[in-house]
Amino acid sequence: MTFRIEEKISIVDLNIFEFKKWLFANKAEILHPTRIVNSIYFDNKLKMFSDSNEGIVPRKKIRVRTYNTKNFFSKKNKYSKETKITYYNYRYKNTENYSLSSTPRLTSLYDQDYGLCSPNLNVFYKRSYFKVFNTRITFDEEINYSLIKNNKLSNFLTRDKASVIEIKSPEINNTDFLKQILNMPRTRFSKYCRGIEHCL
Repeated sequence: MTFRIEEKISIVDLNIFEFKKWLFANKAEILHPTRIVNSIYFDNKLKMFSDSNEGIVPRKKIRVRTYNTKNFFSKKNKYSKETKITYYNYRYKNTENYSLSSTPRLTSLYDQDYGLCSPNLNVFYKRSYFKVFNTRITFDEEINYSLIKNNKLSNFLTRDKASVIEIKSPEINNTDFLKQILNMPRTRFSKYCRGIEHCL
């Protein structure tokens, strides 16, 4: 389990060059090779979507995640279940191993706050990992969304025109320092909410 604060910066193609210049100027360290992050989100009648859009706290997101493939159900994949809880000024994430059944599908999950949650959105994107000023920064681009209906992935993909920078710190009292790191406007950027809005 992890506790952390996060700041998000939404950028479009014209800003990506400036961001990469900033990384170079500040001697960013590459923490991990760039890879594909592939997640399936769960919800119960869009209750989590609604809570996130309205900024209700605490709120949750539940997802199953795998890496380095655009094919979520590849038999070679390893999976983890992540429960992410957002409070007023920090986030908490619990991660545990997850096993698929022999058939390529996901069953519903029960959550004590949201009830029976079914898989409803697939999100995959390319993520790069950096460290600047001893702070972790990730850059997510080429973000794709597709709906899940009746436990089946839609063949229709929607690409987000925006990318997102996430500045993350395990120090929940580090907010003022994070705001000084990169002089670009912060924003709310929920891939789950944006995916639902793009696909519906």
